[in-house]
Amino acid sequence: MTRTSAQCIGGAIRIECLAQELYAGLAAVFLHQPYLRELFERLAAEEGQHAMRIHLLERHQGKAPWPQETIDRVSTDLDAMAAELVAMQESFRTISHAADARPVLRRLAEMEERFGSVHAEQLARSAEPDVQKLFAALAEQDARHRELIQNALGRIAA
Repeated sequence: MTRTSAQCIGGAIRIECLAQELYAGLAAVFLHQPYLRELFERLAAEEGQHAMRIHLLERHQGKAPWPQETIDRVSTDLDAMAAELVAMQESFRTISHAADARPVLRRLAEMEERFGSVHAEQLARSAEPDVQKLFAALAEQDARHRELIQNALGRIAA
């Protein structure tokens, strides 16, 4: 199925919403560990802000055509990201509140690194300067998320 640039931007919004749901779910799982709960609540809020920023971009720029090669590449990446997020949500549903958070944090750090790469290398290379700027900024925030998660991992391991 051939997609449009607007559908790609809509897919990017969906990814941010799925990430927000993932982090919100983890905040609930680690409710009794304030440091982790607050970290996951913060990450969920930031993912929600990402979705809003992309939505604003969509309203102002989402109709501009992209080269088909870009659409195909971005669509493939967005589909893979969505599948990964859904799979992670499923696997984390069975975690108890007393679970060791280290494996969860490691998976999240790896996910943020992959997503940052997609934001930086794929979405930020779209034809539109506004899209490039937004997704380059999101890639920087993904790197900051990964750093926060790695700091949490170090704090828990200590």
